[in-house]
Amino acid sequence: MRAVIMAGGKGSRLGDPQKCLRPVCGIPLLFRVAGVLHQLADEIYVVTTPSHTELVQAAERWGLKVVYGSGQSYPQDFPIAARLAPAVVAACDIADLEPRHIQLLTAQEVFATAVTPRGYVGLSYLPSADMDRWVEVDVGPLLDVDTPEDLEEAERRCPTAYPLYVDVACLKPHEETLDAAPEPQGEIPPIAVDYRTGVVLDGHHRLKALLKYGSAPVLLFDYRVVEVNIPKEEVVQRALEGRLYPPKTTWHTYRGRHISQIPAAKARPAAKKLRCRT
Repeated sequence: MRAVIMAGGKGSRLGDPQKCLRPVCGIPLLFRVAGVLHQLADEIYVVTTPSHTELVQAAERWGLKVVYGSGQSYPQDFPIAARLAPAVVAACDIADLEPRHIQLLTAQEVFATAVTPRGYVGLSYLPSADMDRWVEVDVGPLLDVDTPEDLEEAERRCPTAYPLYVDVACLKPHEETLDAAPEPQGEIPPIAVDYRTGVVLDGHHRLKALLKYGSAPVLLFDYRVVEVNIPKEEVVQRALEGRLYPPKTTWHTYRGRHISQIPAAKARPAAKKLRCRT
């Protein structure tokens, strides 16, 4: 099964055509939705428009496959997603999407569309390209971010984020580790990473332990909205050059709490990984 993220809209009500990159609790909406989809699908496509340059670059950097649509509206571009069936199709702005919502849809044998108390939310399952037979599935409340008020509400809720599994070669540590990394036991917290540069913000010991697996579960943050106790530019530069700080040099926070405290689903080491670009 494939997954498709619809990300080509104009974002007129939010006043931002690339609203999919708006962060919620530090993590862009695009990567929140992609993280949920990656729990169930290995291939993730993003339907967008060439004018969304920053979004295209962000998606392709982390192994999401970009497909261009009209950029006019969700309904106009939906047939592109249908051609990728069997697939789950999700709008990029569903801030609190979880795997259970998708599982309610994939239990259906025909084209299934999610319905919430607010109406349609932009979440569907296409077992095939046949859209003649379809059902509505009540998935309960979901928050799609259409307005500034929705964004504030999403920020207040700070929903659980799910990791993407990426190639460890795309991750750039900025600190040394104190000692040998222990073998991962059971589920582990994902590693926090800046989506623009691949610089690891938190989780250096976990990264060291996962090197032999070739992939690591990560949460992709927007470093611009994260605070740190030393200049960010210096952190990025040293990571890119391999001039690592001593252990425990930096302390990354988001609105007063350490980024490791952002609600996140734990993960097990996995063989699957997105082919990100270094």
